Amino acid sequence: MAGISILLANLWLGIILISTLIAFVFFIVSFILFLKKKKKQRIAIVLAVLGFVFLLPLGMTLTAGLIFSGKENAERRQYIESIENKIYVQEDEWKKGFTYDGKELVPVNLLMNDDRFELVYLGALVIEKSDRYYSFYQVENDSGYEIYYVKVTTFVGGEYYSRTFVNQNDYDAVVDYYDNSELAVSALWTTMPDNILNRTWKRLQIELEDRHDELLALSHEVLDDISDKKVCNTSRRGYDENIFFRFQSGDGVYRVELCIYTSSEEMVLFLNEYKVESEIVEKYKDMLFALIQDAQTQLWQIAQESAD
Repeated sequence: MAGISILLANLWLGIILISTLIAFVFFIVSFILFLKKKKKQRIAIVLAVLGFVFLLPLGMTLTAGLIFSGKENAERRQYIESIENKIYVQEDEWKKGFTYDGKELVPVNLLMNDDRFELVYLGALVIEKSDRYYSFYQVENDSGYEIYYVKVTTFVGGEYYSRTFVNQNDYDAVVDYYDNSELAVSALWTTMPDNILNRTWKRLQIELEDRHDELLALSHEVLDDISDKKVCNTSRRGYDENIFFRFQSGDGVYRVELCIYTSSEEMVLFLNEYKVESEIVEKYKDMLFALIQDAQTQLWQIAQESAD
């Protein structure tokens, strides 16, 4: 059904383009005849009328679009009015923080992940002087503090920002909790020469120990200030190895993903789809190579156990 709908839409688009082009030609010829050939002004009028006729598909489409858009906007405004708990914020300014229930909420870049954690609906952030809004939730978590989440589903031009907020007074305590929480480790070794595990995430039993602090330090270096950063395509070619890591707290609120490409001693690193500067990569390269080696050893063992 979807394929038929796309085919019909493309067909209608073709009709609009062709009919509009014909109408444009009729209008030009009509205009020329009307100015230079007084005896042929009737023909010019006929051609002008035909031009308007051939513009009907475009006019019908635009009219339908305006009606649909108006209806959609009205329904959106009606829905916003029905929301009991509305927090009015200024466009873009709310990303830096906003007031809710007497608390000053601030973003937590360290918790920049999606909404796979458990959410409890609270209401909506409504952009002042507009009919736009974002659903607003409280995040179920194990930190003992209130954590909030604004559901933004799309981002434009690589701009990405934290949708997770906490009370400004709780910020340091929340960050400290997740800095010291136990992390589960999963890996995806895309260049592994074994079809059993290729492109399959596997949970690993890796003791992070001293690496825990280094991983957190790396995360903070990249995420604490993202004002001049944009997420990007992490796909790269020409490297011998490619492996992904996911580090996640027990409640799923903290999650950092690394995408690592290596070739000999060269390393390219992405953290949550941000390309990490080479100077930062160099600081943590030894730790990351050791982590890769441990992960590859475990993944080979898992592959052998699966094959037996």
